[in-house]
Amino acid sequence: MNIFFAWLGRQCIDLVFYIIDLVCFLVHAVSVWQPHRNVLNRAVYLIVLDQLILIGINAIAIISLLALFMGIGVTSQLIYIMQSLTGNNDLIEIIARLLLSEMGPLITGFILVLRSCSAIVVDLGNTRMEGEIEPLEYMGIDVNDYFVIPRLLSMVISQVALAYYFTALMILSGVFFSAFFFDFSAQKSLTELLSMISLNGVLRFMLKNIFFGLIIGTIACFHGLLIDKSSVLVSEQMQKAVVRCLVFLFIADGYFIIFTL
Repeated sequence: MNIFFAWLGRQCIDLVFYIIDLVCFLVHAVSVWQPHRNVLNRAVYLIVLDQLILIGINAIAIISLLALFMGIGVTSQLIYIMQSLTGNNDLIEIIARLLLSEMGPLITGFILVLRSCSAIVVDLGNTRMEGEIEPLEYMGIDVNDYFVIPRLLSMVISQVALAYYFTALMILSGVFFSAFFFDFSAQKSLTELLSMISLNGVLRFMLKNIFFGLIIGTIACFHGLLIDKSSVLVSEQMQKAVVRCLVFLFIADGYFIIFTL
């Protein structure tokens, strides 16, 4: 029993120091955005566009496919079950809270973790292993300016945009599928759903996805830059980054659930 509590204590201490390291890494990276710096110069601007294509645009196909399947398989079944158990007002409230607030950001975050987080770790790890970072540092180019900030910015933008897109497509596909097969008014339900969406709800949704994007981007860049000269570290850091991203997404989502109760 003492061994278990000693192990648990070490894990908690390691977690605290890990969070401190992540926060310091993020603050140091964002600190390059100073008034006298032209962060979005041509080189960085092109990297941001390249990362937006890799992280966001290339993920639209899988996001669309998954949203359609989730809408038909989950949203329509939820509508059918809740419509038979509760009134229409309760159904709309459940859809607004469960699908809009929870499933959209979480599933989008999971896709970006599994698809883009590992790619960023491998990309930065291989770049460091091949010795491409040190010459840039000797030339006075900030690693955060050139490698970290473009990926953080692209991850946040992709998370927010894809979460909105995924949620809208999932709800629309589920509602229209339910209207086609069940006794369900799509127009009335969508009108009531839109009337329940407030500015505060939209801002909370955006804040949640910005936070998710920062978590994924920060952890991915942090573990990618930890890789030194060993190729074994690439797979090791990639696994750590993916697992810790998923854990922190669940923790952050729990915080937002408590915050919005």
